[in-house]
Amino acid sequence: MISFRRLYLDECLEQNKRLMQGRVLDVGGKRKNRRGAFKPPAVGVKRWEYLNTDATTDPDYCCSAESIPLPDASIDTVVMAELLEYLPKPLEVLRELHRVTKLGAYVLISTPFLNPIHGDDWADRARYTPVMLRDMVEETGFNVCSIEPMGSVGAVIYDTLRVAFGYASAHGGNRFCTRLLKGTVPFFKWFDKKMKAQNRYINTGYFIVIKKI
Repeated sequence: MISFRRLYLDECLEQNKRLMQGRVLDVGGKRKNRRGAFKPPAVGVKRWEYLNTDATTDPDYCCSAESIPLPDASIDTVVMAELLEYLPKPLEVLRELHRVTKLGAYVLISTPFLNPIHGDDWADRARYTPVMLRDMVEETGFNVCSIEPMGSVGAVIYDTLRVAFGYASAHGGNRFCTRLLKGTVPFFKWFDKKMKAQNRYINTGYFIVIKKI
């Protein structure tokens, strides 16, 4: 059962596809076992490379994003979706991205806000407000182009229930509630649109576009 957060992430990536040009580094992305419906664009992209610490995802670079084995100013675009919240040293990673990107390069980042703790081994470390995101980006030398909230009240409620029922089902309970929740997707889509004005305060997370200038 897909989350509203993943639907919004696919939508944001699709809307910003035009910024994905040249040599693209997908930090935390997966060549194998991909999630979501977004597919890397064919037009404008010379090469799409993956960096991940999980060797089973078949990355081009199996390493930490704190130390990327690439020359200075060698990357045209970076995509870093749903990774910032896991990083123990996010500023070091952003500085490393600044090092490997060319002048004028775009970096596309997504990170959750009002979203349940997730990931293996309790590795989910942080949630960031727009103020903190801007401070981190500017401290590492990038310019903020936009910080957009993803979803609103309806999406937050649905995704919270989805995780709560899902975890309970894994332990033998609330399978009926999980099936019932699937049928409420149209209502929560409608409700989320009706409550869009509240997304400054209540949202599933943020999609950030930054640039090296």
